[in-house]
Amino acid sequence: MSDATNVKVWPCVPEAIDWSHDGIIALAADDSVELLFPNSDINESEHKNTSWQRIPLQAPWFTSHELPEKEPAPVPLYSVGEEISTSSPINIAWSPPGLAKHRRCALGVLTSSLVLSIWSADGSPRSPLSWRRRLIINDSLRDYFKNDVAVEGSVLLAQDRGEEIVGEYVRLRSRARAFTWAPALPSTEYSCIVGTQWNWGQHIVAVANEDNQIALVIVESPASTFGKEDTWNAEVLNHFTIMPDSESIFTVPNTFDDFMKQQRYVSHIAWSPWTIQGDWFHSVLVYATSDDVRARIVTYRQDTIGLGDEVVYQNVCLRHKGPMKWSPRIIDDDKLTLALFGNDGLSLLTVSMSDAAILDCKTHSLDGRWDEISGVVWNDADNTPARLHISSIHSTLSCPTAAVEMSGNKIIGLSSPNWREQISDTQALFSAQNDLKGNVKSKVWGLCGSPLGDFISACHTIHPSDMLEYGPPKERYCAVAISNSKSYNKNQLVRFPANGVSAESIAFTLRKWLENTVEDAGQVSVFAEEMLNNMMSAHGPIQKKQTNSDRYHDSNDIAKIATSFKLDVFMDVNMFKDRYTILINQICSMKPSNTLPKVLIAFRLATATVNTIPKTLTHGSSFSRDIFASHQQLLALVNKVINQDIPSGVTTTTTTASGTIQSHPESDTCDFCEAVIPFSDLETATCLNGHQFPRCGLTFLAIQAPRISKFCGICGTGFFNEEFVAVQEALPGNSGHELEDVEGQVRTLAGSNPDKLRSRGDNGTHDTERNEMLQRESEDRQTHQDDLILAQATEQEEDVTDELPVSLARILFLACDVCIYCGGKYIG
Repeated sequence: MSDATNVKVWPCVPEAIDWSHDGIIALAADDSVELLFPNSDINESEHKNTSWQRIPLQAPWFTSHELPEKEPAPVPLYSVGEEISTSSPINIAWSPPGLAKHRRCALGVLTSSLVLSIWSADGSPRSPLSWRRRLIINDSLRDYFKNDVAVEGSVLLAQDRGEEIVGEYVRLRSRARAFTWAPALPSTEYSCIVGTQWNWGQHIVAVANEDNQIALVIVESPASTFGKEDTWNAEVLNHFTIMPDSESIFTVPNTFDDFMKQQRYVSHIAWSPWTIQGDWFHSVLVYATSDDVRARIVTYRQDTIGLGDEVVYQNVCLRHKGPMKWSPRIIDDDKLTLALFGNDGLSLLTVSMSDAAILDCKTHSLDGRWDEISGVVWNDADNTPARLHISSIHSTLSCPTAAVEMSGNKIIGLSSPNWREQISDTQALFSAQNDLKGNVKSKVWGLCGSPLGDFISACHTIHPSDMLEYGPPKERYCAVAISNSKSYNKNQLVRFPANGVSAESIAFTLRKWLENTVEDAGQVSVFAEEMLNNMMSAHGPIQKKQTNSDRYHDSNDIAKIATSFKLDVFMDVNMFKDRYTILINQICSMKPSNTLPKVLIAFRLATATVNTIPKTLTHGSSFSRDIFASHQQLLALVNKVINQDIPSGVTTTTTTASGTIQSHPESDTCDFCEAVIPFSDLETATCLNGHQFPRCGLTFLAIQAPRISKFCGICGTGFFNEEFVAVQEALPGNSGHELEDVEGQVRTLAGSNPDKLRSRGDNGTHDTERNEMLQRESEDRQTHQDDLILAQATEQEEDVTDELPVSLARILFLACDVCIYCGGKYIG
């Protein structure tokens, strides 16, 4: 069994496809980028059209500010793509997780206008209005190269062309021709946490321009900088120039053959996985020129990139043939495998991590196919032979080789993989529906693998082969066939990889295996138990370092302190099983009951807050003091309710510097009636007059206003969002603002409802005024007021981000960058 989805894209000529760690498939089409989301509703049938959802991104659309109109360049620098292109997407690639908001992946989009831009979502990724273009990398290239034009000349142009040409060097070097993201930096410890990472690392993209140069660009966002920056930015850390052979340089190309031979830019780039050697990260960057393939060692440490000497791989020509693809598996800690496609077929190179030299080369025939290789996917699961899946645009179904396997020192062909069988079935159906009697051909435009490596998606189109294709464009579409890489077998349930994975990827895999291996509802509990054992084996408890409270005193670096708190909370031995139990219950149970594991997780979180965080941080702001008091109340409630019946691993009493936790006065009050909200439930807050609100899953305070919350995309738990936390931290006692100024700003913003932003510390001051304003509030004005408040909240957050001190609130929300209850990413 496999899952296939037909996605209608007009026009129906896709260019590239990629699958993110967040479970989103991106497809580059002629006039947009299509995003596909798996339906997470367990009640939906896989055979319905709702099994996948689709939203388009208008990536080709640029404003005049983003992409100013350009005058035609001089003939030596002229580029059809830059001046008159329609900006169709020609390549896309997801970044490693952690760059976009809520620690999601950002999408790099390269258009035919030679512009590379970065896209991400602010709220829910399923909403088209949440997606925005955050950066244009070409701007960073322009800022960087304009400073060294006088120092370094172009290898394409003669130096005596005049000042007009010299002045256009920057334009030449700002065009993007190819790009690739650097893989996620490895972690020396705690790399198998589901959902989050011990250290997100830096995000780097390699960009080839049109002057035989490759720039290494570091990309930062508010999420990747722990809130230190309020905007996205990119900076070129280093670059190098590729010196082509003298035969490929023509001072004045006169014939078409001269233009074809001339080396102008790198057509393909591939970045290998990282290894750790001492204090530096090492990887290999390979790139293809018109005549050969070359490589360099790339080293990285703390925003410093080093480049090794260039190594030329002789007798390998990739021009017009296809991509280069690194295997994710590292052999003996210092060897990598690289797949290349040349005129002679497939070449698998074993490359040394120390000097990028070729240690071994194996070749395999590709059945003499003449068309371009359109897709390559490594299926490199642990403890199994490495497999390579291959597609070409025209001959995928007509040539026998669609996958190969590394068996010892040989490369052997495999039987037809599931994804090709799926395309063949779709082709047969198309023939029957249109009475073509088998005169059908398929074009496969790309392949990509799922984050866990257990599914492969193939983007293809179906056409008649014995006649002209006609019909309105609205009836033409491409299909994305998603197939499991191995047959479902209830006796060999899925084994999760040991590296870091997202909860969304695990949820997708669990749902598919449940649907295809469990027929009796009575066996669901057995399946869930086996999956829990698998997850505990692959992503179970790790021997963590002894907690040292001095770690919170030694540094004012919010990133280091948040990482230390993550160690105390996410790495707790007893947290793993409860978190995985909730995740599995969300998939396997129609009505999941996660009350007990949620209570235990909340109890451990509060225990870590009360016992670990120094009082100087917990009492640094009024908001942090409220959070600390709320956590104390939670501990008192849990101790009172379950007392000695708490499972192993949870203490029934919590001791602080002042002694055993006791009951504390209620610190949360209702914004509508000023009544006290007693702490009697972990999920719902009800004031004494009956007003009911949900509680934040981290602070356990009541969420009493719209648009100040976010939710877990898997279990649905609600939390305060980052903008609200930043505003609360900017209130008196944090950034030096006077109380009257802040109160005045809030009242001015809120108009007839000043409580849309909760200004803590002034309870009971303006009761009469607030009640009168609440009565005058109308539904028609509420939405506009909320928008105004949020805009001001964002503005206020940007103004004080760098001034905010380290506090409990900031530590809590930065450390718990994914849902602490199931590991899911936030939405909203």
